Amino acid sequence: MNNSIKGLLEEWKYIRGITKCCVENLRDSGLDKELPRKNLNTIRKQCEEMLIVQECYIKALETGSIKFDGYQDQEFLGDSSQEELLKKCDDLDWLLLNKLEEFNEDEKIEWFGEEKTIYAHLAAMISHEATHVGQIVAFCYAENIQIPQEIVNRMALSN
Repeated sequence: MNNSIKGLLEEWKYIRGITKCCVENLRDSGLDKELPRKNLNTIRKQCEEMLIVQECYIKALETGSIKFDGYQDQEFLGDSSQEELLKKCDDLDWLLLNKLEEFNEDEKIEWFGEEKTIYAHLAAMISHEATHVGQIVAFCYAENIQIPQEIVNRMALSN
């Protein structure tokens, strides 16, 4: 694995660490508080969606083509336990690392008719998770959900 992919994985670990910290430290009341967003209207549902989307990114490493199909936002029930979410994070991250170990960095991923490098593919996965993390933090501020101190420190947030 080259240094560029390793650098992207470090950024992935950073943003995924923040997601996991939310799941680990928010109470059910915080994870399930109804938010001003259609469909993905709880933090728990957003986490479920992030994991399904990560599966799409990993599958694209196998197939050579990204597809975001097989689910709809309104189908997320928000019924995954904290333990299930954390296990799924760990399982998918392990799978991602193993796929990247065997991946030839010169291979391309087809994105809706356009070829993208592995670097662009991974950056898009990171951006997706980071967008949700930003939404989660904003929702916490707006809905008076206590942001875990570890996240406040990691992201240099104000209280």
